[in-house]
Amino acid sequence: MLGEYAWGAGALAYLYRQLGIASRAEAKGVSGCLTLLQCWIYDHFPTLRPTRLEPRELEQGQAGAFRWRSTAPRSSKRRDAQMLAYYRQAIDRLTPQSVTWTPYGRSPHLTVRRTLYQGLLRFAEIAEYYDPTRCLRQLGYVQGVPYPPERPLVVRRPASTLGYSLSYHSVYDSYWNNLGAHSVHLDVFSTQIRRRPWEFAENYMTWYIRHSHPHKLSDSRPVDDISDADTVSTIIF
Repeated sequence: MLGEYAWGAGALAYLYRQLGIASRAEAKGVSGCLTLLQCWIYDHFPTLRPTRLEPRELEQGQAGAFRWRSTAPRSSKRRDAQMLAYYRQAIDRLTPQSVTWTPYGRSPHLTVRRTLYQGLLRFAEIAEYYDPTRCLRQLGYVQGVPYPPERPLVVRRPASTLGYSLSYHSVYDSYWNNLGAHSVHLDVFSTQIRRRPWEFAENYMTWYIRHSHPHKLSDSRPVDDISDADTVSTIIF
């Protein structure tokens, strides 16, 4: 139904849905193409990734995940809790300089036009909205306040993973095959980055603080007391 690149869109839609379900209070795990998620993390956050195999030429048809090597220790409840605390602290300590903002090159929207597609990604009955205006720095542009999200017809996100559902109007399915009419026009947001890859528009931080969480670990200060200077040294998605 999605036509070109349907397998990739389906894998991404399914992963997005599973990440949403995993955020529920009763969730005890996560499914989906987690190798894809891990590689995304490794590409963007060098301090969070295992040893990279350098230099190494991937063989034809070999997945990009083969670039990485990890010797994971045996899991245990104690070690898992320690690793969770470690990674939360590591994320809070990230600075703009420690992030690879454009791991796919400065202009991936020119080589992969679907990067600018804005609309539904679907896998069977699962539909998730894809919005590149929320990650413009990956495309080499200054991050501005993104478009308001599309409103689903039905939303059920209970604390329990049972009954989780999200559905959109079927008209959005036609967007995939009408790329020109449903793509982000980057000139609406800003000019291409020429100085710092983590740059954002003047009003972006005000929007971000209002809609998200600047820190993974609890901060003793109220959100209103956290200044732009504080949040600049915190990873901002």
